[in-house]
Amino acid sequence: MMTLLRLLALLLGTALTLAPTVLLLLSHGTGQLPAGRKLFDLLAPLLVIGLAFGLGPLLLALPRLVAGDRTPAARLVAALLLLVSAGGLVLSGMGGLAGLLPAVLGLLAEGVLCAVFVWPARRFSAPLAAADQDQSPSR
Repeated sequence: MMTLLRLLALLLGTALTLAPTVLLLLSHGTGQLPAGRKLFDLLAPLLVIGLAFGLGPLLLALPRLVAGDRTPAARLVAALLLLVSAGGLVLSGMGGLAGLLPAVLGLLAEGVLCAVFVWPARRFSAPLAAADQDQSPSR
């Protein structure tokens, strides 16, 4: 199950990262795209915007980075990036009926990812307190 959720996170993160660039290329139609440096100047900002939206799910897809009690900072960063991604999905869902279903499905997937990978991070203080108690001199 965890492997499927990590795969879902990878697919969602990749789709959100590439979506602005792919939408621009699809909307360009049969016209001539700029060549070389001008094409890079056109697509680079879109990739950066897409990376801001897709980096949260992509971080959750990495098994060693956002896992266990060792990485509470990585979970916090992933949670904040998921908020940015969810905000982008909400804005794209407000664009009309055609974007509503993908936005709702993306928000549902991000909610599941947050509930499985990020939400358990709120219990980090409990294992640390137990470890301090085990090392107390009163034992």
